Amino acid sequence: MNKRGDKDSVNDRMVKWTALPAVYLWLAASGAVVAMGIIRPEVVLENIEGFIALIAIIGGTAQPAFATMLELWKQEQQTETDLHPSVIESQTKVMEQRAALEREMALNAQKHKHMMDAEERRAKIELVKDGKAVFKKDK
Repeated sequence: MNKRGDKDSVNDRMVKWTALPAVYLWLAASGAVVAMGIIRPEVVLENIEGFIALIAIIGGTAQPAFATMLELWKQEQQTETDLHPSVIESQTKVMEQRAALEREMALNAQKHKHMMDAEERRAKIELVKDGKAVFKKDK
Protein backbone atom coordinates (compact mmCIF):
# COMPACT_ATOMS: atom_id res chain seq x y z
CA MET A 1 0.00 0.00 0.00
CA ASN A 2 2.41 2.65 1.15
CA LYS A 3 5.64 2.32 -0.84
CA ARG A 4 7.65 5.03 0.92
CA GLY A 5 8.33 3.02 4.07
CA ASP A 6 6.42 5.54 6.21
CA LYS A 7 3.63 4.62 8.61
CA ASP A 8 0.37 3.60 7.00
CA SER A 9 -2.04 6.44 6.30
CA VAL A 10 -5.59 6.55 7.65
CA ASN A 11 -6.90 5.30 4.31
CA ASP A 12 -4.45 2.41 4.32
CA ARG A 13 -5.57 1.41 7.81
CA MET A 14 -9.28 1.71 6.89
CA VAL A 15 -8.81 -0.59 3.92
CA LYS A 16 -6.63 -3.01 5.89
CA TRP A 17 -8.91 -3.30 8.94
CA THR A 18 -12.43 -2.97 7.50
CA ALA A 19 -12.66 -3.53 3.76
CA LEU A 20 -10.26 -6.44 3.43
CA PRO A 21 -11.69 -8.55 6.30
CA ALA A 22 -15.22 -7.99 4.99
CA VAL A 23 -14.20 -9.01 1.48
CA TYR A 24 -12.45 -12.10 2.86
CA LEU A 25 -15.55 -12.96 4.91
CA TRP A 26 -17.76 -12.59 1.83
CA LEU A 27 -15.38 -14.78 -0.22
CA ALA A 28 -15.26 -17.39 2.55
CA ALA A 29 -19.06 -17.48 2.83
CA SER A 30 -19.44 -17.75 -0.94
CA GLY A 31 -16.79 -20.46 -1.12
CA ALA A 32 -18.46 -22.37 1.72
CA VAL A 33 -21.81 -22.28 -0.08
CA VAL A 34 -20.22 -23.53 -3.31
CA ALA A 35 -18.26 -26.24 -1.49
CA MET A 36 -21.38 -27.32 0.41
CA GLY A 37 -23.25 -27.40 -2.91
CA ILE A 38 -20.66 -29.75 -4.34
CA ILE A 39 -20.40 -32.00 -1.29
CA ARG A 40 -24.05 -32.03 -0.17
CA PRO A 41 -26.24 -30.44 -2.83
CA GLU A 42 -29.49 -31.42 -1.10
CA VAL A 43 -28.66 -29.21 1.92
CA VAL A 44 -27.94 -26.18 -0.25
CA LEU A 45 -31.04 -26.70 -2.39
CA GLU A 46 -33.25 -26.93 0.71
CA ASN A 47 -31.79 -23.70 2.20
CA ILE A 48 -30.91 -21.77 -0.96
CA GLU A 49 -32.80 -18.63 0.15
CA GLY A 50 -30.92 -18.55 3.45
CA PHE A 51 -27.53 -18.91 1.75
CA ILE A 52 -28.39 -16.20 -0.78
CA ALA A 53 -29.48 -13.90 2.05
CA LEU A 54 -26.25 -14.59 3.97
CA ILE A 55 -24.08 -13.70 0.98
CA ALA A 56 -26.23 -10.66 0.14
CA ILE A 57 -26.14 -9.33 3.72
CA ILE A 58 -22.38 -9.68 4.02
CA GLY A 59 -21.70 -8.27 0.56
CA GLY A 60 -24.46 -5.68 0.29
CA THR A 61 -24.76 -3.81 3.57
CA ALA A 62 -21.26 -2.37 3.56
CA GLN A 63 -20.88 -1.90 -0.21
CA PRO A 64 -21.21 1.93 -0.14
CA ALA A 65 -18.59 2.17 2.60
CA PHE A 66 -16.30 -0.17 0.68
CA ALA A 67 -16.70 1.88 -2.48
CA THR A 68 -15.93 5.13 -0.64
CA MET A 69 -12.90 3.73 1.16
CA LEU A 70 -11.53 2.14 -1.98
CA GLU A 71 -12.03 5.39 -3.92
CA LEU A 72 -10.11 7.34 -1.25
CA TRP A 73 -7.39 4.74 -1.28
CA LYS A 74 -7.20 4.86 -5.09
CA GLN A 75 -6.86 8.66 -5.02
CA GLU A 76 -4.07 8.44 -2.43
CA GLN A 77 -2.19 5.85 -4.49
CA GLN A 78 -2.59 8.04 -7.59
CA THR A 79 -1.12 11.02 -5.69
CA GLU A 80 1.86 8.92 -4.60
CA THR A 81 2.32 7.74 -8.19
CA ASP A 82 2.17 11.32 -9.50
CA LEU A 83 4.87 12.42 -7.05
CA HIS A 84 7.08 9.48 -7.89
CA PRO A 85 8.74 10.88 -11.08
CA SER A 86 9.93 13.99 -9.20
CA VAL A 87 11.50 11.78 -6.53
CA ILE A 88 13.28 9.75 -9.20
CA GLU A 89 14.51 12.94 -10.88
CA SER A 90 15.83 14.27 -7.57
CA GLN A 91 17.59 11.01 -6.77
CA THR A 92 19.08 10.93 -10.27
CA LYS A 93 20.53 14.43 -9.82
CA VAL A 94 22.04 13.46 -6.47
CA MET A 95 23.56 10.32 -7.99
CA GLU A 96 25.01 12.32 -10.91
CA GLN A 97 26.52 14.88 -8.53
CA ARG A 98 27.97 12.11 -6.37
CA ALA A 99 29.46 10.39 -9.44
CA ALA A 100 31.01 13.67 -10.63
CA LEU A 101 32.51 14.30 -7.19
CA GLU A 102 33.89 10.75 -7.05
CA ARG A 103 35.44 11.18 -10.53
CA GLU A 104 37.03 14.48 -9.45
CA MET A 105 38.36 12.95 -6.24
CA ALA A 106 39.80 9.97 -8.14
CA LEU A 107 41.47 12.32 -10.65
CA ASN A 108 42.97 14.40 -7.83
CA ALA A 109 44.20 11.26 -6.09
CA GLN A 110 45.76 10.06 -9.34
CA LYS A 111 47.49 13.43 -9.89
CA HIS A 112 48.79 13.41 -6.32
CA LYS A 113 50.12 9.85 -6.68
CA HIS A 114 51.81 10.75 -9.96
CA MET A 115 53.43 13.81 -8.37
CA MET A 116 54.62 11.81 -5.37
CA ASP A 117 56.04 9.07 -7.60
CA ALA A 118 57.86 11.67 -9.71
CA GLU A 119 59.31 13.33 -6.60
CA GLU A 120 60.41 9.97 -5.25
CA ARG A 121 62.15 9.11 -8.52
CA ARG A 122 63.88 12.52 -8.60
CA ALA A 123 65.04 12.09 -5.02
CA LYS A 124 66.42 8.64 -5.78
CA ILE A 125 68.55 9.83 -8.65
CA GLU A 126 69.47 13.00 -6.76
CA LEU A 127 68.35 15.43 -9.43
CA VAL A 128 66.83 17.69 -6.85
CA LYS A 129 68.56 18.87 -3.70
CA ASP A 130 67.19 21.67 -1.61
CA GLY A 131 64.70 22.57 -4.31
CA LYS A 132 67.38 23.06 -7.03
CA ALA A 133 68.35 20.79 -9.86
CA VAL A 134 71.70 19.08 -9.42
CA PHE A 135 73.65 17.46 -12.19
CA LYS A 136 76.01 14.64 -11.34
CA LYS A 137 79.53 14.97 -12.58
CA ASP A 138 81.47 11.92 -13.49
CA LYS A 139 84.73 11.52 -11.54
